[in-house]
Amino acid sequence: MLAAPPVSGAGCSPLHPEPGRQAGTVLPEATAGSDRGIVIAVMGITGKIQPVFKICRVIGAGKSYFIREVTGNSEVKVSGDLYSCTRKVQSYSFEYAGAKITLVDTPGFNDTKRSDTEVLQEITDWTSATYRKKQLLSGIIYLHPITHTRMEGSAMRNLRMFQSLCGQEVLENVFLTTTQWSNVNPADGEFRQNRLRSREIWGGLIEKGATLQRFHGSRESGLELIHGLMSNKRKPLHIQDQIVKQHMTLLETDAGKFINQELAAQEKRYRAELESLERQLQEAIKARDDEMNQVLTMEQTRARQKLRKAAAEQKLLERLHVAEIEKGRLKRGGGRRK
Repeated sequence: MLAAPPVSGAGCSPLHPEPGRQAGTVLPEATAGSDRGIVIAVMGITGKIQPVFKICRVIGAGKSYFIREVTGNSEVKVSGDLYSCTRKVQSYSFEYAGAKITLVDTPGFNDTKRSDTEVLQEITDWTSATYRKKQLLSGIIYLHPITHTRMEGSAMRNLRMFQSLCGQEVLENVFLTTTQWSNVNPADGEFRQNRLRSREIWGGLIEKGATLQRFHGSRESGLELIHGLMSNKRKPLHIQDQIVKQHMTLLETDAGKFINQELAAQEKRYRAELESLERQLQEAIKARDDEMNQVLTMEQTRARQKLRKAAAEQKLLERLHVAEIEKGRLKRGGGRRK
């Protein structure tokens, strides 16, 4: 177990650079098979953020900001609008406490420009490749802005997807980390944190070993989190075990099944919505209500677009499933996949 770093000021820890090297020097990326490197994934909510963040010009809510602050790497791109800017898995390495630390910035789900299936494929490809090279994560930092007043549907889906990727065995290496504490008064922040502790949200994860932490937006605060994960026993993610050891396709994994179920539910919901809109439209036509007719027609167009998007994503997941089966069959010299 690593000794805790000395404290310099309230809640801050000094850096421990090697002789002759400045703290926070950015190093070349660690190779996937490096045994001396400590690799930590940074995950969390993405997609559209509540508008209050934009109004307040708040920074520090996202994964990329965390990584830029901790590594000192100014090349890490941080989104300047309401949307995630991380499009692919990217790793950034730096030296801390005599060890080479690699932070992995992962694209998030609920992205406005990429489907959840595409994001899952991106993450799965990276985790599978590193697992085959015997590179395991020392920990995961899951970020959640404390300024979120409630856990909306997208945030809960994000959390359930996170659980399906990690599995239960890895939870003791997970920091559930709240951010944006400077933008709420202490009483509100404590109230929201206690709500996150409830079993319906983070409570079940905490019971199984995950730890609740805070990131205060500074490099020192981030390094305290890193220090707390450095001595962890490295464990494979659930998705790594399913893909690499159990030879599952993406659709067969728990994460793939979750997305497929979500897409099926979306399709059912959008079809029901279209049926309801059609009934309302017919009533508006009979009543010669041109204004309502126009509104309902626009809503129908939006519902059809959502339905087509969900159906297309489900087909993509199925195509990947077939392609992965064929790839596995060819690798085994034409033998049937068991």
